[in-house]
Parts: sequence; C-alpha cells; structure tokens
Amino acid sequence: MLKEIITKKGVITYTEATPISGTKRLNLEVAKQNLLELKALLDKHKIKFGLIYGTLLGAIREGNFIKHDEDIDLSMLDEHKEDLLDVLPEIIDIGFRIIRYNDKLLSIERNDEYIDFYFFRKTHSSYRKCDLGLKAKSTYLENTKSYKFLGEDFQIPVEAEKFLKELYGKDWKIPVRDVAALDFNTYIIFRETIREKLPFLFLVLSKLKSFLRKTSLN
Repeated sequence: MLKEIITKKGVITYTEATPISGTKRLNLEVAKQNLLELKALLDKHKIKFGLIYGTLLGAIREGNFIKHDEDIDLSMLDEHKEDLLDVLPEIIDIGFRIIRYNDKLLSIERNDEYIDFYFFRKTHSSYRKCDLGLKAKSTYLENTKSYKFLGEDFQIPVEAEKFLKELYGKDWKIPVRDVAALDFNTYIIFRETIREKLPFLFLVLSKLKSFLRKTSLN
C-alpha cells in the first residue's frame, strides 16, 4: 500500500519497506558514497544534521563506519525536519528511495544500504526527545562542532565523548557487537522499570505526558 508524505512542495508517495534488524552488515564503500552524496545535497540547501548512534561511535572511535553496523544514523532537530522533507524529490532524483517515515524517523535506501534520520523535538525540560524513545540533553544536539569524517566535515556534539558514554556506557571505547545505545539510556531504563513494576503509575504518567504535549502544541 502506498503511503504519503506531505511537504510544502507537494505530496510524495512511497511504498514502506521496514528494514529487519540483524539481517545485514554495511557495505562500507556503498555506505560512504551514499552518505557523501547525500551530504553534498543537504549542504547545498544548508540543511543541518549531525552524526549519531553507531555512525558517531564509529567516527570517533574508529575513524570510519563500524564494520558490523547495519546502517547510517543521522540526527536532526525537529524544527529542521520540514526543510529535509522539502528536498525529498532531489534525494529521490539521486537514486534514493524512501522506505519509512513516521514523524519520528525517516529512512532512505540506495543500493541496499539505508540511512536513518532521527528527529529530536524540544521537551519541557533541558532534554530533547526522539519519540522512538531516546532522550538526550539538548546541549549535545544543539551545540555541535565540525569533525573530519570520510574526508568531509560533519557536525558532531561538542561533548561527543561524554555523549557516547551516556549512549553506550563507560566502556564505549571497547568494540562490542550488536549493542544498542538504547540499552544504556537512563530515560528508557527508568521508563521500562516503571512499566514493569508500577503499570498503573506508568499509565497515569503516559496520559499526563500526552496532555502536556498537546498543550504545548496549542
């Protein structure tokens, strides 16, 4: 079934094809070409984004993609999301196809390698949240610096190593296969503990959070 993305420049239709975790590893050369050509297009339109998760970890720790990673992870402030959606026709023109979009995440694919954009919105606290679950201090995502990766300058957090420690634990410099940043995120650990141990409180807090979000949008 065709899905739609509404942009300022019209409606884009696509067929959803959600990647299945654990079924592939990055082709490093294809991934590099995909990321650099996408970056050139986004830079042309002055669209801001940064490296995050496994891509940030690989850039800092190994100076390359992590060989056992599955995809490329990019972060974007929610207020820049519409700018990205508006250039989707050009992204499609250079050979990418959209494989999923749900306001929290955009995934595109070319030559069997895909790129995820995670959108982080402001909250009522000093954190930004991607509605897939991860919460990160606003300063990590808003205060960035240029970092040479694959021969080009990419944006990473000014306090990148501190951020990686929060994402992957104190041993983040030691390579471990198939360990997700979500496993170490204190917000998610707390949320899942409340869900399991105090389900009634979890329901109340979920409803309160939904109410506060709706209020902030009005």
